Amino acid sequence: VARIALGMQQKLYLGNLSAKRDWGHAKDFVRAMYLILQQEKPEDFVIATGVTTMVKDFVKLAFEEAGIEIEFKGEGLDEKGIVVSCRNAEHMIAPGTVVVQVDPAYFRPTEVDLLLGNPAKAKQKLGWEPE
Repeated sequence: VARIALGMQQKLYLGNLSAKRDWGHAKDFVRAMYLILQQEKPEDFVIATGVTTMVKDFVKLAFEEAGIEIEFKGEGLDEKGIVVSCRNAEHMIAPGTVVVQVDPAYFRPTEVDLLLGNPAKAKQKLGWEPE
């Protein structure tokens, strides 16, 4: 998205835009790993946010951060992210420009529509919360 916003790239190619993922921040996960390593007895923990966001919604948020509003049209392999408006002072992109396109090469071999972790044990035993 940054490369598109700076005029260094035309499109972002992705796989399943409708997949729901449990997105987290590396700082939270590193903090969780540290807390796990402080335990006297080794145990397995699931480190996740417990919240899902669709890939296309994540992409829309990333473009908004770059000053570009996009909308998605079409379905499946024909779905595209199209510029609605641009308030990016460094590189204006005309409304109607396709900036996100589905490429089957980016689908997982065993595609999963929903990836959601349950961090209950980490919250309870470690006192960990994603921030």
